[in-house]
Amino acid sequence: MATPSGDTNNTTQLTFEYQGRIPVWTPAVSQAQQTVTLGEDITIGSTTWKKGITVQYSALGASQYTVTITSGEIVDDRGLYTLSGLTLGIFPIGSSSEKQASFEAPAIDTSGLEVATFKAISSVNTPTSPNSNVVTTPSGDTNNTTFLSFQYQGRIPVWTPVASQAQPSVTLGNDIAIGTTVWMKGITVQYAALGSTQYTVTITQGEIADNGGLYRLSGTLLGIFPIG
Repeated sequence: MATPSGDTNNTTQLTFEYQGRIPVWTPAVSQAQQTVTLGEDITIGSTTWKKGITVQYSALGASQYTVTITSGEIVDDRGLYTLSGLTLGIFPIGSSSEKQASFEAPAIDTSGLEVATFKAISSVNTPTSPNSNVVTTPSGDTNNTTFLSFQYQGRIPVWTPVASQAQPSVTLGNDIAIGTTVWMKGITVQYAALGSTQYTVTITQGEIADNGGLYRLSGTLLGIFPIG
């Protein structure tokens, strides 16, 4: 979890959690302290956050900043995972933070573990304007849950909705702006069955203002995926 404080220093509280509920490391980055590194391994059960995980604060123009993991690894019962390049959030310069206590456990020997690579189900990358694209990833579950990531310049997520058989439509509630690119309120993504073996994910309405032009997204197909 990455939570901006809204102060003049852009202090951002981070909480690395186990199973989405137990805080294991709670560093903070800011304009004054742009980099923070985990000094020792932290272990809960079969999961170890390894010494050297590094979080970086970076300005993104004059009105926003990003928080990113620039290096580091996590070991769990399935292997070794590299965290380098993960964006934890894009925040406005000048929102509230909640500090949580850290949890530490003894380090474990991970030298004998095989290095693993996490492989997600194949994603579809759809360009939508000069500075924007949408990455669409099916989960493969029985509900056909599909994760979407509207991105800036193919690397910074700005909106991450989810569509499924249970929630077939999702709409952007507010404008999101980075530089000259604006994802406009009202962009709508639709899940729809395509016979009994496939389904589609489509942008049914919405607009992006980008580099002096207005791009209409209505009818943009984001992917055709197998049911289940």
